[in-house]
Amino acid sequence: MEVQKVMLATSMAFMTSAYNNKSSLLTKIADKHNKNNLNIKPHLYPLWLDSLIASAKSVDPLFEMNTEKLWREVLQPGIDHIISRYNAVL
Repeated sequence: MEVQKVMLATSMAFMTSAYNNKSSLLTKIADKHNKNNLNIKPHLYPLWLDSLIASAKSVDPLFEMNTEKLWREVLQPGIDHIISRYNAVL
């Protein structure tokens, strides 16, 4: 479980870094997740975001609609970038 917690924290850092720019590290991660490698299907990323938000809501009594909106706004560019690299040929 500790490894999963570290992976989640790391993925959040990379995803939020994509809000303002597409870091080369995020592109490397996207390529690792594409169809030629881990084959993480594009339709799973919105489910990941929904699950993440549901988890945050469950532990944060101050979580509100505006908070959810901001989470989605910040994380969506990273998700879009990863999805855009799904068919990339390396």
